[in-house]
Amino acid sequence: MSRKLKNVLKKINKLVKEMNTFGLESSARREEQQHPWRRTHSKLDDSKEIFGRDSDKKMVVKLLLDQQHQRKVQVLPMFGMGGLGKTTLAKMVYNDKEIQDHFQLKMWHCVSDNFDVIALVKSIIELATNGSSAMPGSIELLQKKLDEVIGQQRFLLVLDDVWNEDKRIWEDELKSLLCSVGGPGSVIVVTCRNKQVASIMSTVKPHELVFLCEEDSWELFSNKAFGNGIEEQADLVTIGRRIVDKCGGLPLALKAMGGLLSSKQKVQEWKAIEQSSIGDNVGGKYEVMPILKLSYKHLSSEMKQCFAFCAVFPKDYEMQKDRLIQLWMANGFIQEDGTTDLKQKGELIFDEFVWRSYLQDKKVVLKSIVYASVTEYETVVCKMHDLMHDLAKEVTDECESIDELTQQKALLKAARHMQMAD
Repeated sequence: MSRKLKNVLKKINKLVKEMNTFGLESSARREEQQHPWRRTHSKLDDSKEIFGRDSDKKMVVKLLLDQQHQRKVQVLPMFGMGGLGKTTLAKMVYNDKEIQDHFQLKMWHCVSDNFDVIALVKSIIELATNGSSAMPGSIELLQKKLDEVIGQQRFLLVLDDVWNEDKRIWEDELKSLLCSVGGPGSVIVVTCRNKQVASIMSTVKPHELVFLCEEDSWELFSNKAFGNGIEEQADLVTIGRRIVDKCGGLPLALKAMGGLLSSKQKVQEWKAIEQSSIGDNVGGKYEVMPILKLSYKHLSSEMKQCFAFCAVFPKDYEMQKDRLIQLWMANGFIQEDGTTDLKQKGELIFDEFVWRSYLQDKKVVLKSIVYASVTEYETVVCKMHDLMHDLAKEVTDECESIDELTQQKALLKAARHMQMAD
């Protein structure tokens, strides 16, 4: 075995020499600096107008600033059903000028389904130091590291999309870690759907998001429906008002329906959408999923395949536009039509998904790379709303996680893609 290993190493060294001769770089150096799976960004899309949340923003900003004399770290949850815009509101607050000036250290972490205490604390340390490094695996050593990097700075930490309902994990493990550091006035903002989660974590009265009012709902809907060259005809406005009413003030539903109708120019098409089973009103609470399913139903077959494929990525994953289009092409989801090449069609589909809010938070970022003389390049990235991710997972039977495959072995025959997260 020793001789075999030596021979392998000789071959590798020979290949490395040949590679250097031709000016090539190793794949390890050529890899982009990737973000961790569950890190999301806190930036708002400057091109996107936000309707009906100014009063919420002012209220939350005031609550945060009013904590400046509190010696202990305060926890403010913001809760409401899926699709109400909790993350958007958190971003509005996070990027407010008063907040930027008030807090010495600002951190943003998306928790989602994974409430692993050690992984979460490690991520917060990386955010505080603006970089990644080797870190200890024990809670005691992580506590010391957290004390070291945060110290007595007044910090704002946003924990976005928290699902954990286990009071013990928060009270006995995470609270003691996060609430024992930082200077006076430090605050943790938590976004969650569940009121139970909010009550477990809060030290400040939770802020509940409510549905948009009628006029704000119309502004958001019409900005999408008539923002793509569709003429604002009186008949369409009348029908649109009724459709808006069925969306129940849910921003995600309004954007999805507005994006769908922006591709429909005839009154009959709008009427057909209106008469569909949208606005499932149960006990005074509107459900967004039936509306998202209706929007999906009107996609072309190509777009349905491309959308469903996005379920292969974990929730909150930052997808690169070019890589996503290449994957669509490689899987044969995009077909040539003789007038537009595959990449152009992929870009059209991508842009349509962004317009319809299937993909969101589109932005241009600078990536680092070591390849020949290139050290940096610009790329477009985006994310998917977790409800859209749920829909993509629901409409495809070709993508499974490892846990799902081990629990339901019968699905192995149907699975074509596997979702893995570290």
